[in-house]
Amino acid sequence: MNSTVAALLTEHGVITVSHHPGLSRTLHRLVASGLLARPLPGVFIPAGSGVEGWLRAVTAWAGREGALHGATAVHLWLGEPAPAVTQLAHPTLRTRGRIAVWRHAVEREFVVTRAGIRTVTAAYAAVEVAAVDDGRVITEVLRQRLATTEQLREALSALAGTSGQAVRRRVVESCLANPWSYAELRLHNILRHAGITGWVANVPLRLGRVVLHPDVLFRAERIVIEFDGRAYHSSQEEFTDDREAQNVYITHGYVVIRLVWHHLDDPAYVLRVLRRALALRAA
Repeated sequence: MNSTVAALLTEHGVITVSHHPGLSRTLHRLVASGLLARPLPGVFIPAGSGVEGWLRAVTAWAGREGALHGATAVHLWLGEPAPAVTQLAHPTLRTRGRIAVWRHAVEREFVVTRAGIRTVTAAYAAVEVAAVDDGRVITEVLRQRLATTEQLREALSALAGTSGQAVRRRVVESCLANPWSYAELRLHNILRHAGITGWVANVPLRLGRVVLHPDVLFRAERIVIEFDGRAYHSSQEEFTDDREAQNVYITHGYVVIRLVWHHLDDPAYVLRVLRRALALRAA
């Protein structure tokens, strides 16, 4: 392969004719030889680059005013399957083939470049898709510390006036208690709808030499609620860590309530157990 082309691909993963017009003939010759692919006009990537190569090509084609958004951005941040249709935000381009263009200019503070791919921030993507996923992605970006609750608020404000905003606002407000999973978000909503206050979520709690992050903590009553998810006990190490954490809570005088997924489908059970524990602490 041409040494200049090889160096540019190593550095950027993509070459555009608009930036390197002198390489046009060489690039087309390399496409004919099967070494390069031209997925979009004037955009060249190594043959067989896969999904990430395609997304790099899309943002190179879109230029500095474009950014991947929605489910496509979620794929980049969380590694979830990429949607069949690539979602691109751009103020002037039009939908083309399997690129669905949202005619929207995303503010620069909500755009980042990762491995040569321009995308909206994790907070922006999570808030955007909250209009259809009930906050599932928000809880995951919070758990992975890819966004803060303040960044969620800022992204919500930036999306003002767009479709689905009323739903986003409701979901973001419910996520400000810092749930680290969709199940925890459901648990928080059960507590909130029942008018139960005085709790915090996933805040560091130092007990002796150990720092734990209880799913839900009632500080004054010394009650902890822990949720055991569907992937719970996926390893012996996790099983052991969980039991040791529970021992720490108990030896420091905490009541531990354990819930599993099907309990969330029966809010009355959750509230009955919790209210009994609160009553015992108040006695």
